[in-house]
This record gives sequence, structure tokens and C-alpha cells, in this order.
Amino acid sequence: MTGMKPLSFPQGVNSPEEKKSHFPFASTPPAQPDQPPAPRPVDSATRMKQLEVMLQEAQGRAEIVEKEAYDKAYLAGEKAGMALGKKRAEQILESLEVSLQDVEGSLTSIEQAFAEAAMDIARHIAEKIIGSAIEQDQAKLLQIALHAAAQLPDTSALRIAVSSDDYASFKRLLDESESIAILTADDSTASGSCRIVSEQQDILIDPIAAVAIYMEQLTPAMLNEMSQRSEKNIQRPEDDDTIVD
Repeated sequence: MTGMKPLSFPQGVNSPEEKKSHFPFASTPPAQPDQPPAPRPVDSATRMKQLEVMLQEAQGRAEIVEKEAYDKAYLAGEKAGMALGKKRAEQILESLEVSLQDVEGSLTSIEQAFAEAAMDIARHIAEKIIGSAIEQDQAKLLQIALHAAAQLPDTSALRIAVSSDDYASFKRLLDESESIAILTADDSTASGSCRIVSEQQDILIDPIAAVAIYMEQLTPAMLNEMSQRSEKNIQRPEDDDTIVD
């Protein structure tokens, strides 16, 4: 059985082994999964706008962060500045109080010096007035001397000693009076003064010296009174109850 040919079928006739389709039309290929659309190309102008928006957003966030940092730093600086300012103000007040105390002390010293000078001037003026009055009218000095002599217990041997410069004028005045006192010249007696001499007493009558002694005794009392008035007039800040902290 050599030389056998394979079985063949005419065109249009299917072989029995070939399976027929269940449907009278041809089968369709299986559906493919949906693919994402291809991205559309972005032009440069749109890209620049997007970048500008992103830049503005970044700048806005940066400004917010900067403002928050500034506010925190400002508050911290304000607190520190207030504390420093308060401390500095306290130091200035303390310095002012010390300065005021120094000024008050200086004012007291200046017032004391002026008061002493004023009293000294007053003493010199009083001495000048008394001396001029006696020089122009020595009868006043003789009147004072006779009034002092009348207070003595014994005036029987009474003498009035004057300077040589005043002897002539006193001699004339004594002769015109009713006094029985004896007038003598004494170079140790200063002009403008006289001495009342008795057996028990030797009294110097010197109006100018009396004024000087009186002013010397009066000066401390006057200065003390002026100092007390000055202390009352100068009111210290801590003594003022009206000050509100």
C-alpha cells in the first residue's frame, strides 16, 4: 500500500474534524482594556502662568511665616524693652533723688552763706549808723553815759574818760549839763566811746561795740530760724502723700 496519497476535499467542503462556529457570523476579537488618553501638550505661556501662580503662593506663605516671626520677635523685644526701660527709669529716679538731695544741700549751704553775709552787712550798717549818729551828735553819747552813771550806787567821785579827739566837744556838753562828773582825756578810749569811772566801777560805754555784740548774738538765732523755714518750704518727694505709684 505504498504510494498512498493523503485524503483531500474539494474547495468549499470542510473536513469533518474542523469544528463549526455556534453562530452564523464570524467571531469578534476580544475587547482591549481602556487606555488613558495621551496628555495634551502644554504650551510655554500656560506653563509660565502656572509657575507664576506657584511663585505667588510660595511668596504668600513666606510672608505669613515672616510676619509670625516678626510678631513673636516684636513681643519678645517689647517685653525686654519694657523691663529695661523700667529698670532704667528707676535708675534715673534714684539719680534724680540723689541730685535733688545734693542740690538741697547746696541750696542750704548757699542760703546759709547769704544769710551770714546779710547779717554781717546788717551789723556793719548798724555800726556805721550808730557811729555816724554819735559823731554828728555827741550829746547822745553823753546822755547814755550819764544815764549809766545814774545807776551806780556812788556817784560822788564820778569821772568820765573820753578820747583826746572827743575831749573838747564833751567838755562843752558837760559844762552845759548839770552833772558834777569830772571829764578826763584817755588815749586808750576809742573815739565815739567813753568810760564811766567810780571808786567801785569802770564801765565802758561803746554803742558801736554794743551793736556788734548784739548782732553776733542775734546772728545764730536768725540763721537757725531761716534754716527751719527753708526746710519747711522744701518738700521731699517721699514726704508728699499725694504722689501715686
